[in-house]
Amino acid sequence: MGGRRGFRDHPDNASGDSVKPREFWVGNVHFTLEKGVYGSTQIGFGKISGQTRPGDKVWMDWRANGWDNADSVSPWLQCGPFTVQSAGQSLTTPFRRTSTDPAYQFRVCGSLVTAPRAKCSVWW
Repeated sequence: MGGRRGFRDHPDNASGDSVKPREFWVGNVHFTLEKGVYGSTQIGFGKISGQTRPGDKVWMDWRANGWDNADSVSPWLQCGPFTVQSAGQSLTTPFRRTSTDPAYQFRVCGSLVTAPRAKCSVWW
C-alpha cells in the first residue's frame, strides 16, 4: 500500500500492545489484529505469525459504519492481501489510524495454502 488510502508501511516484525483487540488461530498459525501507537497516534494493523508457510496470506479490512451511500452498505477498504515468502515468516499489513469513534472498525483476515478458505476476525 505504501501510504495509499490512509495506510502506512512499517516493519514486518512490528507488534502492538500486549492485549490484541482480535485474534484467531488456524492450526499453528496466529492471526492478530494489533493496536499500538505511532508517534502520538493510535494505530491498527494485521499480523500473521507462527508456523507460516510460503503462500499464506494476511490482510486487514477497515470500514466506516454510518457513511451514507445509495445501497446502504458500509464502505470498506481492504489492505492486502500480503503473502508470506518463507517458512516461519511473520508478516504485517500496513497500519491505519484508529479512532475512539465506534463507527470506524477494523478486522484481520487471512488464508493458508493448506486451508485456502479465508477467515476473518469479528470487527473491532
